[in-house]
Amino acid sequence: MQTTANRLNGGFLTILGVLAFGTGVYFLGIRPTLLPEDIRFTGIDAAMLPQAFHDSLGIVFRTWGGFITGFGIVLTGIGVATFSGDAKWLRYGTAAGILVAFGRFAYSNVIISGDYLIFIASMFVIALVSAALLIWRAGP
Repeated sequence: MQTTANRLNGGFLTILGVLAFGTGVYFLGIRPTLLPEDIRFTGIDAAMLPQAFHDSLGIVFRTWGGFITGFGIVLTGIGVATFSGDAKWLRYGTAAGILVAFGRFAYSNVIISGDYLIFIASMFVIALVSAALLIWRAGP
């Protein structure tokens, strides 16, 4: 039986998850590499930075965007499950969230030929297996 407190808490968690998801999408595809406050805070002349630095920052922010988006998906799943009392949202939200987060992390490390690519790829494989187990788990 769902209580008013569960519904209220679930609603707040869902709203927080959607906001985090939106923030992650902003980082993934819209955010410029340097914001005006970045330039003010550091005191650098953005025009003096090499293009490779801008490219690297773009990869970093898109990686963060993947983690923020994944976290938003997980929070939304928790919120909907808390609101509705249906545990399948925990499984689906967690599965989707870890795939987005660790998938983007692995992709970024492939792009930069990261020194820890084997470790990061291993985390993605574990996330992939975990997501598959969560999705195809028998029962509610």
